[in-house]
Amino acid sequence: MKIKNLENIRPVPADWKRPAGPPHVWQQLEVDEQLNDGTTERVRIIIQDIPEDRYDEVVEYMSNFFLSELNIFVSLKIKEYKDAIEDYRKLIKHFLNENISIGAFKLGSDDSLRELVAVNVLFVETKEANKSLENIVTNFKSRSLKKYCNFKNNILENVDIYRTYGVDKYICSAGLRVSPAFRGQKLGVRLLEIRNDIGRKHEIAITSTVFTGVQAQKQAKRSGFETNLSLNYVEILDDDGRPMFPDIDLRSQGAVLKIMSKKLL
Repeated sequence: MKIKNLENIRPVPADWKRPAGPPHVWQQLEVDEQLNDGTTERVRIIIQDIPEDRYDEVVEYMSNFFLSELNIFVSLKIKEYKDAIEDYRKLIKHFLNENISIGAFKLGSDDSLRELVAVNVLFVETKEANKSLENIVTNFKSRSLKKYCNFKNNILENVDIYRTYGVDKYICSAGLRVSPAFRGQKLGVRLLEIRNDIGRKHEIAITSTVFTGVQAQKQAKRSGFETNLSLNYVEILDDDGRPMFPDIDLRSQGAVLKIMSKKLL
């Protein structure tokens, strides 16, 4: 792939796992759920580390919905190819195994975890050369998803979060989604801001994420993220010199991809 004004740098894989212990609860709150008949119902939700027995549910949630909503995945038509979906599921499961991702769940009357209503898949990027993630991407059957993963790692390496902030690890995100019935209440912003607490608990000073859409970028800015790199989608070309994300509206003022970071400590 060719990225104007950026040097092609091989990605550095990452590996980290949260210390053993029960899932940590970050917040409990009440929100409105939009019902099918147009009314709303006040419900209790809990935001916490995702329990291992809910990993498969999160994988289904992200592959069923996130792939149909994120602009870059829609452009690459990931949802239309079985191999791409299977590769994506492997990737999400790999990140979940680090046990640092957070989810928002409806609470039952007995305080049991019910429906998953929002999720932020997180992982920790490190300097150490860990081969597990690299092997996963190398063995992808989907050319499109492999191309995107390599592109993403390429631009992250060019920004060099380690050198910029003087750290040896930082929190990344592989996707944030809020179910439609719970949108419009800044739940996405809450998930972003909880990274402050995650960073303090695990002594990780920085979080950095690739934000691909204008709404997500606005939420990140509202949550205290700063922009490290902004790329117009017309600058992102494949190996043949064609737009890598051809179906994104390149005329839109929001047609930019940003790497945004935030200090947590």
